[in-house]
Amino acid sequence: MTWLLMFVLIALAAAFSVTTAQESRPAIPAPEDAAHPRRSVTVQELIQSNHRLTVTAGTEVVWSDPHFGRVWFPSSGENPRVERTEQGFRAVFPKPGTYRGVFTIVAGHRSDDVYSMVVTVTER
Repeated sequence: MTWLLMFVLIALAAAFSVTTAQESRPAIPAPEDAAHPRRSVTVQELIQSNHRLTVTAGTEVVWSDPHFGRVWFPSSGENPRVERTEQGFRAVFPKPGTYRGVFTIVAGHRSDDVYSMVVTVTER
């Protein structure tokens, strides 16, 4: 009986922590109009640009190539939150600044290769 009670308590705690984690971060606001441009990026473009992008404030960047395994920025400070969508990975860069993130490439590359990238956001 004690094991059953312990199992139920663990299951409830796990369910609560998953629900809390899913609700803790707000969704990325979608650009509403032409004032919020979109920039799609492929693996080839990012490699040819020495892993650097330059966009204006308010731009939504979409890493649209299916060869991107993951894209992320550290979750501290003003860094954007990256979201996986049907089009690929996306993030909105609302403020000017320099953002340092990383990405992985799949298909033909080792899955543990992590590449750095820099997104520079300028004033509109």
